[in-house]
Amino acid sequence: MSGLSRALCSNSMRPVFIALSGLLVASSISADPVVNGTVGESVVLLAGFSQQSDITGVEWSFGTDVIANEGNINGTKQFKDRVHLNRTDWSLTINLLRAEDSGEYNCAFETATGQLPTHAVTLRVYEKIESEVTRKPSHETCRATLLCTTNQREHVSYRWKRGDQDLPEHAGILEVALSPGEINVTFTCIASNPVSEATASIRESCDYIAFVTESSGGVSFCVLKSVLLSVGLVLMISAVIGVHVRDCMHTKRNVRRHRAACET
Repeated sequence: MSGLSRALCSNSMRPVFIALSGLLVASSISADPVVNGTVGESVVLLAGFSQQSDITGVEWSFGTDVIANEGNINGTKQFKDRVHLNRTDWSLTINLLRAEDSGEYNCAFETATGQLPTHAVTLRVYEKIESEVTRKPSHETCRATLLCTTNQREHVSYRWKRGDQDLPEHAGILEVALSPGEINVTFTCIASNPVSEATASIRESCDYIAFVTESSGGVSFCVLKSVLLSVGLVLMISAVIGVHVRDCMHTKRNVRRHRAACET
């Protein structure tokens, strides 16, 4: 091949080499990920770029605001002094996360061959979850409705345990039925969100006497105690009266005997 032919071939292939180079660099950018973070803690957003030597410029933005670039690695605007741009892998660290930090972050690259497709990262910031178990008011003794409540309304999942045994229910409400004589049975709710987990417990009992009373006629345990107390009081008064009458009769007999002895 002559020198002119080689030159023509070289010139004609140059755009192809540039295009292939761009495709190779673009292929090193990962798919758009989703990252979860916790309020008050830190999170690292990866740039998704592996060929650091080819990069001539990097810019992280949040919405329409540029928050960090190779010339300002410590952040701007709402992220001032809360972010740090790593010059080695161009990842972005966000400290002291706030709920309003949730959203889409875009990382734009420039190389010697031009600008690459923007790499997007979606950040979702959650509060640490807190849970509490309460008993729905009820007049039933051995049945209860337990409610598990949290400080969050979305992205919450539930699990229940009876003692150490996992239950099949996966909602914030649990219907409980105990057998007569079961005392202090622990029911635990495990509530979780994508970044944290919290547990809360409550104890339930099934009093045997109360269960029998309800089953036999619906008489409440309080009424039964009142009746028993009244019967006990009547019996005590009757016993006192009986002793008093017996003493009186005994005294009368002694008086008769004494009169009979004096007359003789």
